[in-house]
Amino acid sequence: MAQAVALVTGANRGIGSETAKQLAAKGHKVLLGVRSEGSAREVADVIVENGGVAEELLIDVSDRGSIEKAVGEVRVGGRLDVLVNNAALLLDIGKQPTEVGDAEMRQTFEVNFFGPFYLTQLLAPMLMASPAGRLVNMSTTVASLNQLADPDSPARDDICPAYQASKAALNVLTLTFAKQFTDSGSAAKSNSCCPGWVMTDMGEEDLPDYGEGVKPKTPAEGADTAVWLATLPADGPTGGFFSGRKPRAW
Repeated sequence: MAQAVALVTGANRGIGSETAKQLAAKGHKVLLGVRSEGSAREVADVIVENGGVAEELLIDVSDRGSIEKAVGEVRVGGRLDVLVNNAALLLDIGKQPTEVGDAEMRQTFEVNFFGPFYLTQLLAPMLMASPAGRLVNMSTTVASLNQLADPDSPARDDICPAYQASKAALNVLTLTFAKQFTDSGSAAKSNSCCPGWVMTDMGEEDLPDYGEGVKPKTPAEGADTAVWLATLPADGPTGGFFSGRKPRAW
């Protein structure tokens, strides 16, 4: 059988790089979505050294032209089985809604919502044509409406309005694509996941302590649920939000 192909955006570091490595270890050819040439060379080298297959794919998810060019290259390959929308931007941690600037809000939505939307929209036909198409949107429990409405939530003090709003919107895309995939009769599945509290370069080390005994995950641990969703069996879930491989409230 032909080798399954996975595209992971933001694959040059953190959770994205670990997701790519783990998918490669499971036999996928991995397209490392990055903004600048050579930025994922170390990730690709590790994958190849461990017997996997990886290629860099230049893509800036804030640029529609860059997305269309990258999609053209994916189409040349003729196959896509997994899309992990991992690339994201966090600019407003600790700011109240009245403190978020227009530029911050728009830039955050360009990367966290519009980019994944355009990319998924263009690649959806390939996912639906796959015998096991899987869409995984990297979200967060701090954007859960259920959590935000809970005055006793342990994450109540986590505030980043632009980031939270963009990820909540991304969750809507997860659900609407799941419906389209199901209604089309394809085997494709669409899910969101939260990696948990992970120490990355995005600044999550500045988040509040979630309580005694709650420690941040490594990027490799944070990638686990995304990889699980990307490799779900035919009877696996679709249209869900997961963390630690368990369902979470929207």
